Amino acid sequence: MNKIKIVVGREYFTRVKKRSFIVLTILMPVLFIGLILGAFFLSTIESGEIKKVMVLDGTGEYRNILKDNEQYEFLAQKGSLEDFRQQSDEEVYATLVITENLLENPKALTLYSRSQVQASLLQHISSQLDVYLSEKKLESYQISGLKQMIEDSKIQVRIENIRMSDSGKETQSSAEFASTLGMVFTFLIYMFIFSYGVMVMQGVIEEKTNRIIEVMVSSVKPFDLMMGKLIGIGLVGLTQFGIWAVLFLTFTLSGSFLMNGSEIFQQFSVMLGGADMISLFFYFILFFIGGYLIYASLFAAIGAMVNAQEDTQQYMMPLTVLIFFAFYAGFYSSQNPDGPLAFWTSLIPLTSPIVMMTRLPFGVPWWELLLSITLLALTVILIVALAAKIYRVGILMYGKKPTYAEILKWFKY
Repeated sequence: MNKIKIVVGREYFTRVKKRSFIVLTILMPVLFIGLILGAFFLSTIESGEIKKVMVLDGTGEYRNILKDNEQYEFLAQKGSLEDFRQQSDEEVYATLVITENLLENPKALTLYSRSQVQASLLQHISSQLDVYLSEKKLESYQISGLKQMIEDSKIQVRIENIRMSDSGKETQSSAEFASTLGMVFTFLIYMFIFSYGVMVMQGVIEEKTNRIIEVMVSSVKPFDLMMGKLIGIGLVGLTQFGIWAVLFLTFTLSGSFLMNGSEIFQQFSVMLGGADMISLFFYFILFFIGGYLIYASLFAAIGAMVNAQEDTQQYMMPLTVLIFFAFYAGFYSSQNPDGPLAFWTSLIPLTSPIVMMTRLPFGVPWWELLLSITLLALTVILIVALAAKIYRVGILMYGKKPTYAEILKWFKY
């Protein structure tokens, strides 16, 4: 046990003290938020060019209805549609042709262009014409105050979602918030399992390539060495997650304090409190440890079997496909957390660490949660034991890559 502690301390402090770990841990949330906000901001910036749209109105009624905006300028078309087809005026972005009364034939308008028009143009035209035609239709009924009566009859229902616990405690909830929260935890656990599992494999390959492993196994048992590496790197992942959790809570609390009058922040704070974050954090750590030990053990076994990084693709592909499947199963399960896909993949140990985090914000029956954790724990013991056998033999073998038949023989050594 003391030797495992020594290996754990070496793996943990070697990585935590690196400048790259400190920089990425602090800058990653800032960079992630910055990329999202930056992409949103850039998507709202217009090119500044005003596009000319010619209107060929055979009825003479609708040309003045279409108003210019910052993107489009509507001009009366002189001539016919045939003139537009023959001319090569690149300044004309599109031509709108209206042939009949739109109240009688709403399809009697066509937009011609030489390139694919933007959806904003279609929405701008249709929204203005829809309002105008609706008002004309109401006027045709010749009923006094009809428009106001219709406006008064438009009522939107706002449903407040309240969750009741077995003890009768009521907390405000939101299906959208629960789905988003579940996806965030699913993405985090997927990212941590994959990235730190690969880190374990790369560390094993590096030690094997440099022949350091031969010196280490002379004083430390291969199993102790593998477990120390797994635990040490796993603690690095938990440390990084802990720092991100503190930053997130600090941002939420400070934002709620500074924007006390903001309804959005108030609702977010209420939902955050009603989501039982302490319980979610606990289960996140629990399922992260289980999923990490399973996949990191397999990655460690892969690192022990090969002699170079480029030789890992053959063995990594099945694990990569399995982790991707679990991630997408979690993504689709957020829309139907009680469906058969969510139910079975949250029980199967190879996918449950990722998928169960999607279901937890919606509430999971205690027996399903207990069964999932039990199966996960048993699978961890089995996978770690099998991976340790491969690791024990593989770290001291050099040369060609072993076949699957040879790997099966290693279990008997």
